[in-house]
Amino acid sequence: MLADIAAVIAPIFICAGIGFAWGRANAPFNTEMVTNLALNLGVPCLIFSTLTKLEVPPEAFATVAGAYVAVVAANFAIGFVALRLAGLEWNAFLPPLVFANNGNMGLPLCLFAFGDQGLAFAISVFVISSVGTFTIGLSTFAGSFAPKVLLKNPLLYVVALALVFMIGAFKPPAWLANTTAIVGGLGIPMMLISLGVAMSRIKVASLKRSLALSLLRLGMGLALGIVIAWAFGLTGVARGVIILQAAMPTAVNNYLFAQRYDRRPGEVAGMVVISTAISFATLPILLWFVLQG
Repeated sequence: MLADIAAVIAPIFICAGIGFAWGRANAPFNTEMVTNLALNLGVPCLIFSTLTKLEVPPEAFATVAGAYVAVVAANFAIGFVALRLAGLEWNAFLPPLVFANNGNMGLPLCLFAFGDQGLAFAISVFVISSVGTFTIGLSTFAGSFAPKVLLKNPLLYVVALALVFMIGAFKPPAWLANTTAIVGGLGIPMMLISLGVAMSRIKVASLKRSLALSLLRLGMGLALGIVIAWAFGLTGVARGVIILQAAMPTAVNNYLFAQRYDRRPGEVAGMVVISTAISFATLPILLWFVLQG
């Protein structure tokens, strides 16, 4: 079991560590370019390649997506009540409590823990999280709802195209399958290295409050992942993916939005850094728990 856990954690630590060391060394790194390449090219190709290669029933894919919608909704409700009771600004701290790092950390973690099937289920979670982040999350920070941002998200179009192949039970042409497989290979290492660079450059403020909110994010996510996986009757890989993804730390995008709209960016940055550090420290225990199930 220890060897299995080490095999999952080592690639994530090493790739993120390379990014962190690169950032601390002040070496040139165009974060915007790399992030755009990863999210708009590498990850969409990875999604298409993974979903069209696997024998994953569309209904199983939809069940995992539905379960994560429930996780997001419960996070939103509990987080909103907690912030109001604490007298904190909900439009600054609610998105970081709700939207976790299901891409940079969640995708590789589920891939290394459960293989290609785990990656396929993790993709369904990532799509839900991405849509929520760029609609509900962005609108919460901005103070106004902007649904048209969905039209600019390539993930929706890629998933729709992949579902055509999945539901029709036919394979994409070899040239398309090979191209998306090669380009998709960029996605995970680029996201992990970008995460490491971001961790090295983010400036943190108000450690005490950020620590408390980080513990709430991680504890609430883990508890909801366990409860909702049970409520949806998930077992095996699907259960493990929901629990892992629900327990991920605060996503970096929350800091970028907080900075853009001046919603306590220093404290949101603290949530990103502290929750990620805690998550890295507790990953062996979390993996042991889900792999036992």
